[in-house]
Amino acid sequence: MHLGGPPGTRGGYALYVPETYEPSQPPPLVVALHGGSGNGADFLWTWLRVARSRGLLLVAPTSPGRTWTLDDPGADGDVIERILADVEARWPVDPGRRLLTGMSDGGTFSYGLGLQDGQRFTHLAPVAAAFHPVLMMLAHPARLRGLPIHILHGARDWMFPATMAREAARVLAGAGALVTHEEIADLAHAWPSERTAAMAAWFLA
Repeated sequence: MHLGGPPGTRGGYALYVPETYEPSQPPPLVVALHGGSGNGADFLWTWLRVARSRGLLLVAPTSPGRTWTLDDPGADGDVIERILADVEARWPVDPGRRLLTGMSDGGTFSYGLGLQDGQRFTHLAPVAAAFHPVLMMLAHPARLRGLPIHILHGARDWMFPATMAREAARVLAGAGALVTHEEIADLAHAWPSERTAAMAAWFLA
């Protein structure tokens, strides 16, 4: 489904509800964030096959602006919160399994928003994301402790060097997060579709 306007409308979102949905057994939630200049209608497809096979409720928002508010995650974070409130009013999800993931700017935004105090996401999975120590200024120490974070990056990433992901893994693990770091030798700046199922398995484990 596409809500908030035609597919790809700024501030709208694409949604997949499992055919097997049962209100008595709320499914896990995946919120998948596109990269710069992208949109949720297209990015939904990075997760759709796995969501169908694993019974995941999938939300792919489109950023209100050209990309996510990386310098102020709370701004677009409020938009995502309103979207999730709308979705969960009709299709409740498992509160103990809520994944925030994203590619490129969407992955960077996953760090900025997901590390803040009060967030209800139980897992983070930034892919091909930029990481800068300033992101730690947005993080809440208690939020970091024990938080599962899956960092996936290509060794040949030409936009955000793989050293960023290595530094993110080091800093976040040092702060107490439960970090899984995977570097793919032949991957450039792209979504590794062959690893989506493994990421879902990590999330659901």
